[in-house]
Amino acid sequence: MARPRLGHPFEVVLPSGAQATVTCSRADPLPRDLPEALRRNLVRSTIDLMDAPLADAHVVEAILCAIGGLHREPLEAECRNCKETVQLDGARALPLAPLLTPPGDPELDPPFLRTLERPLPRKVPVGQRAVVESFQLQHRTLADRVRMEAMLAEVEHLPLHARFLRAMGLVALGEVKSPSAMARALEHLDDETFDLVWDAIVEAWDALHYPPRLLSPVPCPKCGARHDVEVPAHRPLPLGRAHVPAPDRDAAPFPDLATFRARSAEITQEVLAETGLSDARGLEVVVEDGVPPCDEGGEPLLGSYTPTPEADGDVRMGATSPFVVALYYRTFRAMYEEDGAYDVDSEIRETIEHELEHHVGFLRGNDPLDEEERAEIERERTRVTGAQTSDRLAADVGWLFSDFARFWRTTWPIWLLALIAVVLTIAASR
Repeated sequence: MARPRLGHPFEVVLPSGAQATVTCSRADPLPRDLPEALRRNLVRSTIDLMDAPLADAHVVEAILCAIGGLHREPLEAECRNCKETVQLDGARALPLAPLLTPPGDPELDPPFLRTLERPLPRKVPVGQRAVVESFQLQHRTLADRVRMEAMLAEVEHLPLHARFLRAMGLVALGEVKSPSAMARALEHLDDETFDLVWDAIVEAWDALHYPPRLLSPVPCPKCGARHDVEVPAHRPLPLGRAHVPAPDRDAAPFPDLATFRARSAEITQEVLAETGLSDARGLEVVVEDGVPPCDEGGEPLLGSYTPTPEADGDVRMGATSPFVVALYYRTFRAMYEEDGAYDVDSEIRETIEHELEHHVGFLRGNDPLDEEERAEIERERTRVTGAQTSDRLAADVGWLFSDFARFWRTTWPIWLLALIAVVLTIAASR
């Protein structure tokens, strides 16, 4: 399947199952979104996109962003790994093949839903008698999104009234279906309850209208870490009033670097004794506190195993540390802060055990664990980017930095030795 181009019609199978032929003309200036492009008659389609399910319209909007038919600025954000402020161009990196003909992945291509019912995080009183425990949303259209955005632009606060709830598709709180009654019930909630309830509704609304494939995998240009950037970036519904759950006071703080290093050294000795590794000569376990490297899939590493150039058969017996297992302190800490407290010692132990499997495989001359990990990364990459050659090529360009960085980190001693040898050869010939 050829990659869509401006000025040329392309076929697309949409999340609802509808099929459309879409053409987008070149323009200067570029429209900022699909409704503007339709108003300016720059986009033509065999289906009415304003009246189409919003998930369908969002897919078309994302494709037009990717091929340069709509204006989309790169996202400026802090990298989750190196913490540098970087530009992430989600539109340019968006895999198009899976959007044109969804392959039916159960997670990335979930069934299209006209309505969605979910439980409320807290019970909500409606009127003087009813107490509801669930809510129901109905799929909206692109025209509804335009109406919602217009109402949000009119006021500084969230316009919780019947017209707005109808536009967003909130059709029921429990058995209550009156938009006015639902609006009054939400207005009368205390701040904490409102935030919990409203954020649950917004999360469900997003799940109903934004297919997962609108997230574009973009590598950080500094360190290669993968970031899933949304294309297009139209999220009209704001979240609640920044309700933050109280911290878990029973959770211990993450250990400082010195404590982490000490625990890692102790656990290393325990693991070596338990595994009965017959030859641990030349094996060193270190804790790195710099920016963690990433695997080929763009995930910051918890640990790595790197044989140095001296690690070649029996030569390892004369080397100081030809086998290095590294634990990356920042990745452990980031997991602790982002995903919640966990047993740090257990995670250190599991990582060391995992890297020692690589060590044993290397000594045997065959590391099936490494082959399995690389195959899994490739399966995930194919799942995300699709199997089309043109899109795979574009995606591989995006991941080139990550792959090259890993290659350089692993092999730089070899290139240094080679450079020294060349310099010595030139010097000797003079």
